[in-house]
Amino acid sequence: MRIILFSWHFLGVYSALYWGLATGAFPSSVQIGGLFIRNTDQEYTAFRLAIFLHNTSPNATEAPFNLVPHVDNIETANSFAVTNAFCSQYSRGVFAIFGLYDKRSVNTLTSFCGALHISLVTPSFPTEGEGQFTLQLRPSIRGALLSLLDHYDWNRFVFLYDTDRGYAILQAIMERAGQNAWQVSAICVESFNDAAYRRLLEDLDRRQERKYVIDLEPERLQNILEQAVSVGKHVKGYHYIIANLGFKDISLERFMHGGANVTGFQLVDFSKPIVIKLMQRWNKLDQREYPGSESPPKYTSSLTYDGVLVMAEAFRTLRRQKIDISRRGNAGDCLANPAAPWNQGIDMERALKQVRIQGLTGNIQFDHYGRRVNYTMDVFELKSNGPRKIGYWNDIDKLVLVQDGNGLSNDSSGMENRTVVVTTIMPLMMRKPLLRH
Repeated sequence: MRIILFSWHFLGVYSALYWGLATGAFPSSVQIGGLFIRNTDQEYTAFRLAIFLHNTSPNATEAPFNLVPHVDNIETANSFAVTNAFCSQYSRGVFAIFGLYDKRSVNTLTSFCGALHISLVTPSFPTEGEGQFTLQLRPSIRGALLSLLDHYDWNRFVFLYDTDRGYAILQAIMERAGQNAWQVSAICVESFNDAAYRRLLEDLDRRQERKYVIDLEPERLQNILEQAVSVGKHVKGYHYIIANLGFKDISLERFMHGGANVTGFQLVDFSKPIVIKLMQRWNKLDQREYPGSESPPKYTSSLTYDGVLVMAEAFRTLRRQKIDISRRGNAGDCLANPAAPWNQGIDMERALKQVRIQGLTGNIQFDHYGRRVNYTMDVFELKSNGPRKIGYWNDIDKLVLVQDGNGLSNDSSGMENRTVVVTTIMPLMMRKPLLRH
């Protein structure tokens, strides 16, 4: 039965594409790729939901075509597996690929996309350098992190990191340390277990280290925070800045009541109407069919949802401009030597980079290199009775704090039992600075 259904689906897609190419019209079914790696079940759920909502939209202007995904789940993200998955999707004639990568697969995937002019839309960590045909949905936290360090006037702290997302934050920290004569103890902990975390924290405590910047993947981050609690390093006098965009994805209740200061970055504002509307659909999903829907979307899942919105908007732009995006004659061997890039790949990339929409992660806009720009981070303070907004950060105003009744200080030791959350939400022109630092 599955083969019969696929055959009918394939014939329908082929007929639609043939009709579109023969008449010069934009295809009614648009082929897109999906590459998912291990532990991304919730991201895949967000991807499926976004496509379903697009294809079932009652607004013909918003959805004048269907998105037809071709998905590969890569259990082991090595170069061989990524090559096979990419070539499989390329042979199917996809116009763009939504994909996640890790440090083992990023170079292979981005190299194929650059050589064959197939755009990659990704929520994974931003790549270093200026790669073409890659759109980074994840905003950089470099500016906000450095602004917070300047605000707190830190000149001595510990930087705990892993290399799963490259070295961009480490490089930014060390460059600023050299400029400002900071004393930074940078320690790679990616091979540590729980016992090693505890020994490290105890050793740092004996050296009177009380300030930490933590740049770790979510699972490793949660582990080290749990060990900090177990050895009593979550109390007044300690301050942690977490270089991670999913602050609300992390369990920090014991830190809230322990008295330590914890600063982090939260990409999704769950009070925004677009997020509230999506959550109404999300909460109705069958958890057996949609893994991960039992909990709110992580920031990477929200970026995944936005990635589908970005691709759909780019296709709408190409349709309005009557640009032929056919894959005639070069949907074949991705390993051909020399490479035969897709002729319309430049048009596809340009349309993607011109997208400007509102998504779950706020204003979505890209620069010439495919990086997110013009995003604003709201700053929240999480006390025992819940979060409180205290300001925002963006590229223009930098860190802007709102004066309250208690006043604000850049002395982190005086901010008792406070947790700061930084949330990316809306375009720059929608904010008015109240107090600029």
